[in-house]
Amino acid sequence: MKLMRWLLSQEAKIAERWYLELMAGAGSHGEEGAALLKTTVGYMVSFIPPCFGERREVGLEVWEHAAHLYGSLAVRRGLAAGEVVDELQLLRRVVLRLFLVDAPHGASGEGQNEGISPLDLLALNRVLDLGVSRASIAYVDDLFFAHLQGSGVPEGITQELLEETERQLQGFLKELES
Repeated sequence: MKLMRWLLSQEAKIAERWYLELMAGAGSHGEEGAALLKTTVGYMVSFIPPCFGERREVGLEVWEHAAHLYGSLAVRRGLAAGEVVDELQLLRRVVLRLFLVDAPHGASGEGQNEGISPLDLLALNRVLDLGVSRASIAYVDDLFFAHLQGSGVPEGITQELLEETERQLQGFLKELES
């Protein structure tokens, strides 16, 4: 529960840093791509803390669905297979960097992450690993079906995709709240 509270307290900071690092990465995202990324990143980060709460099973299920969506969107964003993995690994680095910066210093031993055990961090890594694997699987599946059933080139980012993504992410959020 301490890890969940820490993640909740750092949610906005994690999302902002992850987004900024993604935007600093390779390639031009365009206006639609940046909007899609900003929205998705905020939701993705908000789906991590419930993976450690009382309703852990529901949290993990939502996290899996969200990671799958993230992988599917990576195809539409024109990423290579390894890039979607790199983006989620970047999330891991952002979280761990914040955790280490927030670590207690000095004799007082007071800090927001005090009492979070190494086992909690291993659990966090398992959750993030699950996200990486689900996103990677979704990416490959969507790319395969685009080649098998379509023109071979996945559609890009459209206003309809932005709206549909928002609807799906809102649905995941409602699932967590119910």
